[in-house]
Amino acid sequence: MRKINYYKLLFFVVIFSFVLSGIVFAKETACTGSNCLTDPFGGKKIFDIIQSIIGYLIKIGAPILAIMVIYGGFLILSAGDSPEKVKSGKDVILWAVVGYTIVLCSWGVLYIMGEIIVNDPGAFTKPK
Repeated sequence: MRKINYYKLLFFVVIFSFVLSGIVFAKETACTGSNCLTDPFGGKKIFDIIQSIIGYLIKIGAPILAIMVIYGGFLILSAGDSPEKVKSGKDVILWAVVGYTIVLCSWGVLYIMGEIIVNDPGAFTKPK
């Protein structure tokens, strides 16, 4: 019985798949009826999408931060003589502020990326 060289077989399968994909993708088809593919992002660039996501996180994060600070303050006020509850209230406030700071810093990272990539600091953070 003959021994099969799997590396050669894999090589030919990969080459064959590239050749077939070139043939398939080279054919132009007309967009007819429900067979039409549309751009799900509406022609937006990746930085526009990231900018809108970060803007949404900033808008939704501010009320969440306020609620968490109020909740942490409530835990501290209702702690009484329990130092564990006071510590848990402080931790809630601390981590809420840390989380929102990370969201705000992501806007700064986007600003820096605009400076590095296109030499315009506000290129990705300017309102459209």
